[in-house]
Amino acid sequence: MYIKLDEQVESLLCCPFCKGDLAKSPEVFTCTSCGLKFPSKVVAIDGETSERVFDFRIHHPDYCLPSGAQQWGEAQSEFEAYHEKHSEVDSYQEYLDEIESVREIYTEEYDLKGSVLDVGGNQGRLRHFLGDEADLYVAIDPYIDVFSGMPHQPSLLRAYPCLSEPCNFIAAYAEYLPFKTGSFDWIHMRSVVDHFKDPYLSFVEAYRCSKVGGKILVGLSIIEKKQAMQQHMQQADPKPNPSALPIASIPGKVVDKLKGEGVTGLLRSVIDRVAGVSDHGDADEDDHMFRFTHASLQDLYMRTGWHMTKEHWQKPPYQFVIYACGEKKQAMPDAS
Repeated sequence: MYIKLDEQVESLLCCPFCKGDLAKSPEVFTCTSCGLKFPSKVVAIDGETSERVFDFRIHHPDYCLPSGAQQWGEAQSEFEAYHEKHSEVDSYQEYLDEIESVREIYTEEYDLKGSVLDVGGNQGRLRHFLGDEADLYVAIDPYIDVFSGMPHQPSLLRAYPCLSEPCNFIAAYAEYLPFKTGSFDWIHMRSVVDHFKDPYLSFVEAYRCSKVGGKILVGLSIIEKKQAMQQHMQQADPKPNPSALPIASIPGKVVDKLKGEGVTGLLRSVIDRVAGVSDHGDADEDDHMFRFTHASLQDLYMRTGWHMTKEHWQKPPYQFVIYACGEKKQAMPDAS
């Protein structure tokens, strides 16, 4: 068993759209205010076993979606097929490298404890770094099949023993969180903000779901830092010998993505690449929905009520990745 939904988590749930109360039957939550239904769906874990996940995503009819949103949905379907096909890729060393690249973030710089909501949390790998002081962990992700194939990934389970324990998991969008106001001590967003459909709404929702005095931790690539590093490397060797340059292999790019942005960043890249999403017109160079500057990230915190308390840049070679912490100082942001 990899997926669960504890009673404690159920008590925090609300309608992701109108925030109304929910009525539960064995296989569906129904909003008592707007009437939307959120069913449990069968997720295949392997060829013989399956589990159920409650789907709190809001599903618009295709004819009510703009073309870009339709492409995003099609990309999600492509990703789910891709994930199932490639679940046999299972490198123990790559997992260890991923863990080591962010160890300082969670063991030295930030102390996540209490109730933790992991937005875009995938299979819940953040649990590897959470101590006993984190008494509740919930992962949400729009990709409902992220647990498929896990029994066939022994190296993954060896590197992340926490994955062998059931994870509180719900399929949901960051822009429409299905949790009551003031539910969590920590909101965690690693390598997902620049892939959201609406980062502003996602930050507003995170603020709403945070307790007063609660915190948000965002891990994000900063575009000017990355460009400066690339420019420095180019100036150091302005006319490289093409025959002397190593050819970046697909596995190599995968490893770099894992180390720099973790598994969620890697998976989002797959989605964006399938959809051809790029705000610079070059899918090979940029596979994000948005590119944040340091100033725009700070502005996003301010506009959504968060008080930024600490910034920490990831160690080289990923020094363009910032981990920024904000605190909820008051019940609601100032509407003015």
